[in-house]
Amino acid sequence: MAHVDAQPRFQHRKPVSDSLDDQKSQTQNFAEVQQRQLALEKTSAKQTDLSFILIVTFNIPVNPKTITPSTISINSVTLDSSVSIKFNRVGNEVHIFIPMDKIYELDSKGKKKLFVHIDKITAYDGVKIDGRSIENLEFTVTYQ
Repeated sequence: MAHVDAQPRFQHRKPVSDSLDDQKSQTQNFAEVQQRQLALEKTSAKQTDLSFILIVTFNIPVNPKTITPSTISINSVTLDSSVSIKFNRVGNEVHIFIPMDKIYELDSKGKKKLFVHIDKITAYDGVKIDGRSIENLEFTVTYQ
């Protein structure tokens, strides 16, 4: 006579209520990400003898690869490698250092007004800014 092991075998599964809670949590997280948008919080400018510094602050961290001299234009002229860009530690504040020589060149009509356009900005986690660009930020330059 052969001996048969009659012990039932169970698979370990999460209770149904846990998996529903997990699904609800994932849905809420997805909804939060969908509602969150990158937005401009404030802008300001500083000026030294050597450079004009644009300071742009966003509500969430920005992907530094999406703000480069080639994505910024001033008075409809794309910036070049003479411009340097630095981010704060959090990544939501951008400092754009433009040499004064470049400012004189960009303000060829002597109006002392700069209209800044930044294109194709995304947040660090891929969230895009509403409209994907910032247009017509206006700054005033002081010089002789």
